[in-house]
Amino acid sequence: MNTTHATLAAVLLAVGVHAQLVAAPAKEAGAAEPDHARLVAARKAALELPEIAAAEQQAKADRALTAKAYAEYKTARKRSNDSEAAYRKAYDEALGKVDPAAPALQEKERAAFRERMLKARSAKKAGAKKPGVKDDEADDEPTADEKDAE
Repeated sequence: MNTTHATLAAVLLAVGVHAQLVAAPAKEAGAAEPDHARLVAARKAALELPEIAAAEQQAKADRALTAKAYAEYKTARKRSNDSEAAYRKAYDEALGKVDPAAPALQEKERAAFRERMLKARSAKKAGAKKPGVKDDEADDEPTADEKDAE
């Protein structure tokens, strides 16, 4: 479309000419994609249907509600995390008052737990790398389906 056709199209749109009249110069200019033009026209017509407009408004409203709910969820999650942290801090302080050696024992248990979890994670990763290898103990255990059959 050359600048004359573009200018003419802009002027006709400003005046309020129907969309089909604006598309006519493009067709005369030899539009290479008649299917695309047909699809664009169908899309515009579909957007003008009342049920489509209502569905679009509903989608916008639902999107707004989702954003609001997510914002509320984030604030509730933050409040929950803050409450949990305050509880843990108060509990640890009270535990220290009841038994001065308890915080050290508790930290020792936490470190042991972290170590066990790291070992289990690394073992799980090592097991995942070898999917063809089966555990002998797993073969000895009947599955839930086999238990139901008995």
